[in-house]
Amino acid sequence: MGYSWQFHIIATYWPVFVRGAMVTLQITLAATLLGLLIGLPAGVARMARSPVWRVPVSVYVEFFRATPALVQIVWIYYCFPILFGFQLEAKTALIVALGVHSGAYIAEIVRAGVNAVDKGQFMAARSIGMPYLMALRRIILPQALQKMIPPFINEFANLMKLSTLGAMIAVYELLQESNNLIATTYRPLEIYTFLALVFFAITFPWIWISRRLEHRMQRHA
Repeated sequence: MGYSWQFHIIATYWPVFVRGAMVTLQITLAATLLGLLIGLPAGVARMARSPVWRVPVSVYVEFFRATPALVQIVWIYYCFPILFGFQLEAKTALIVALGVHSGAYIAEIVRAGVNAVDKGQFMAARSIGMPYLMALRRIILPQALQKMIPPFINEFANLMKLSTLGAMIAVYELLQESNNLIATTYRPLEIYTFLALVFFAITFPWIWISRRLEHRMQRHA
């Protein structure tokens, strides 16, 4: 028996998708900013000679890369109030969890970007008496940043998809709004199909930009 598609309900409830898309974008931007604030210094600290800096950061990076983002979100939302005595609002908990999760990956992007720069330049800067942090800031990081931009964009697109995990703690992003709409209309095929198209429309441009930047950098390498 053929299925009777009724995509006209999308036109009726389009504000729901717009509202969900705006929340998804807000979560993604906030989590990306938090991830950068954590990941940039963490990536530098992971390359430090002193184990006082390197070991704790390495433990953080490996732990958060090796555990599912969903587990981290649920832990922060449900366990945080038990340990610290106050409840984070669901949206805030999601942003914190995704930001900390992303920070671990951004730290690895920073480390890989710095390691991709010719070590001779760092040695030359040190040989003329330039301090370690100054050499890193003035010589290495500006060059490494060019190599980091494509993976940074990929990480932003990945966070946009991970924001759907907020539905597990009732954050009203795109997936949660769609689930609520399905409970009202009983049309899951139409809504989930359109939801997939919406995510493709807002995610693929970032992936395309990242690929274009990578190709351009390879041509000028």
